[in-house]
Amino acid sequence: MSCQATLEPASEVSKLQAPPQSSQTHLPSRRLHFDSMRALMFISVYAGHVTTSHISSFIGSGFINAASSFGFYAYLVLSGFLITRILIGSDTGKTWSDVREFWLRRTLRIFPIYYLTLAVLFVCGQLPEPLPFVTYVSNIYLFSINQMEGSVCHLWSLAVEEQFYLLFPLAFLFTPKKHRLNLIVALLAICFVVHTTCAAAFPGHKWKLLLPSSGQCLLAGAIAGYYDMKIKQGDTTRLLLVSLALNVALIAWQSFDKTLPHTMIFLDSAALALFFYSLWRTRNQFICKSLSNKLLVHLGQISYAMYLFHLPILYLLIDFPLPEKIAIGFVSTALLASASWYLFESPINNLRNKLIPSRV
Repeated sequence: MSCQATLEPASEVSKLQAPPQSSQTHLPSRRLHFDSMRALMFISVYAGHVTTSHISSFIGSGFINAASSFGFYAYLVLSGFLITRILIGSDTGKTWSDVREFWLRRTLRIFPIYYLTLAVLFVCGQLPEPLPFVTYVSNIYLFSINQMEGSVCHLWSLAVEEQFYLLFPLAFLFTPKKHRLNLIVALLAICFVVHTTCAAAFPGHKWKLLLPSSGQCLLAGAIAGYYDMKIKQGDTTRLLLVSLALNVALIAWQSFDKTLPHTMIFLDSAALALFFYSLWRTRNQFICKSLSNKLLVHLGQISYAMYLFHLPILYLLIDFPLPEKIAIGFVSTALLASASWYLFESPINNLRNKLIPSRV
């Protein structure tokens, strides 16, 4: 079962407020539809993992796998978008203090359930090489052995994001404000060079696991987040519809054409960044309410834990018939993630918010 997805915790996704310039636009400070988007992205990833392993010859498997890849890209793009907004919105000019506060809030949100999951997997014998996963370098480890199978291979993407969270705030906040966009563009150019070099130097290797090679998704989102905080608000519904059509077209194209160059990921990242930028700023009540379904919002809220749990659960069900495996795996994952949210993650989040109140 191959693993190509990532998932950033959703607890702060819906709470980020619009930039100061937009205070009179009456956009909601809570974006429930972004929680729902996380749920839909997880569902695409979940479907892709099952399809890749079991029904690769199914007539619709090409579209499912392409959509699953977009789910992977989308999580990275969304992380870059939101993290950049957080860094700009909480910038007080006290750089080290701002960086430490960002790191502490991310640590309290991400680490507890992650390390609890690792502990359970280790006790159950599902974590044969714990050190790379404990130290958030599992992506480098899996690249070195050129292997992407097993119940914990999906955790590589969390290592990529954690490395980004460690390095990007330092580079971004220590760069003068007038040069920050130039910094992101320069980093994006470096990613392009590394991406194309690795593709030529390591054909067939899992070079996409490395941060410099997959970083273009995070940086595309960062550019969208930067512009969202700098440009005066305005309704982006038309842009949203265009970007949605563009993303669907790219998914359909890549589901049929397997010969596209690897650099297509840069176009995919740009299209997703445009989508999240316009979705964040749209004032269309029909769109926002349609994507604020209570079940989807809840699934989006617990999507980080669902991502952590889903592949080990699917491996426990490896011998089940496919329909039962899909249904039992999804329901079990959702129930376990819900229990984790209410009994473990939410209390820690509340404590975090008391100890380190968010300024965004």
